[in-house]
Amino acid sequence: MPNDRYFLDAPFAPHGKATLEEEEFHHLSRVMRAQVGDEIELVNGRGQLAAARVEKIDKRGAELAITGVTEQTRSWPPLILAQAIPRLNRLEFILEKGTELGVTEFWLFPGKHSEKTAFSDQQQKRMRMLIIAAMKQCGRLDLPKIHLKNSLQECRYPGEAQAFYGDTREGRPPLPRLKQNQPILFYVGPESGFNQEEVEKLENLATGVTLHPNILRVDTAAITALSQVSLRISPEA
Repeated sequence: MPNDRYFLDAPFAPHGKATLEEEEFHHLSRVMRAQVGDEIELVNGRGQLAAARVEKIDKRGAELAITGVTEQTRSWPPLILAQAIPRLNRLEFILEKGTELGVTEFWLFPGKHSEKTAFSDQQQKRMRMLIIAAMKQCGRLDLPKIHLKNSLQECRYPGEAQAFYGDTREGRPPLPRLKQNQPILFYVGPESGFNQEEVEKLENLATGVTLHPNILRVDTAAITALSQVSLRISPEA
């Protein structure tokens, strides 16, 4: 990621104007110490990348002139991680690395074994800041969405999807080849895994697959699943 890439939640238009404020302005002015005339890049999480020039800096923000806009269309199918809420430090790792690995939506729900079941406004803000930073770092132009669900039962895809969950029982098949033209949904449990009631529900929602011969920690399981998904998407499947 270029150090001069900043997030602005707004559509970009060629030869338009933009203003950076708050956290992104702080990074521009205090961390990168940008000056009037500097060339920077803007991303909005909507598939657009803008080239911009710093025109004015004051105490509250920076005024920018957009000099060009390019757009990127995602080639992968939608990729959803339905994650039973783990401890916050593990969740933050999952959000960061999941963004890098192409997740388009995080569905966070309280599992039966989840120690944490809800988030404060400040925690939700931090989670959004984490995925914005990860999006900028890895070079993608689309920002994942975070949806807070009330239960596993709410994590049902409304249409047709390729749905899987990590199954630690013996004899489970590996993740198969995946279709490029159909959404992918993967369920991961919290630290202590899914309980029997949840497994029974999952069997009606998804296919159980093995991720590794060993039992994985929640964050390792999520990243392993997403890595395997990226290797198994086939345009001809």
